[in-house]
Amino acid sequence: MMKFKNGYTLAEVLVVLALLGILAAILLPAIMQIKPNKNKSMFKKAYYVAERIVFELVNDDDLYPLVEGNTVGFDNTVIVPYNGSTYEGTTKFCELFADKINTVSNASNCVADNAVPTGGGTYKTPTFVSTDGVAWYIPISNFSATQTIYVDTNNEQKPNCEYNSTSCKDPDIFRIKVQPDGKMYVDGTKEVEYLQSGKLQ
Repeated sequence: MMKFKNGYTLAEVLVVLALLGILAAILLPAIMQIKPNKNKSMFKKAYYVAERIVFELVNDDDLYPLVEGNTVGFDNTVIVPYNGSTYEGTTKFCELFADKINTVSNASNCVADNAVPTGGGTYKTPTFVSTDGVAWYIPISNFSATQTIYVDTNNEQKPNCEYNSTSCKDPDIFRIKVQPDGKMYVDGTKEVEYLQSGKLQ
């Protein structure tokens, strides 16, 4: 008597593969939308860190004492002692901000030329890199007007660009505006979009 082997025919295998292909085509876009955008998450985190530090600094009367009729906050660049050091002038905000954040090394690079991430096609040294890998570029200024904090959410890794609808759709460099009185806001397309979204993704 002849024994038959149980198995699948070629046609059955091809039908199963076709069904799996169709399922993958349907589910893959949905899965990709669920995957969190790391640059978005890191920017939102950086914004909230900056918001906390700016609030602490501008409301500290020892660091930024209000002089009636002369200053509104960060434009008070007079010398102040803090944690065994003194801070004054155009680097005061930068150095105090750096002192309040956990950094990779205990040094800050508060130099005017390095207050923006790129220039002339080269990547500049950040003011400091926080322990989560975000490169921070803090303004060197007397705060006579609104200043810009730049954050690069993945430090020197590419793409190292701000949002542009044609050349940089997934940016890693973002701008945070800080006014002399401590008010913060964003006005970039992606910055606004990311902060208006409710989820960290």
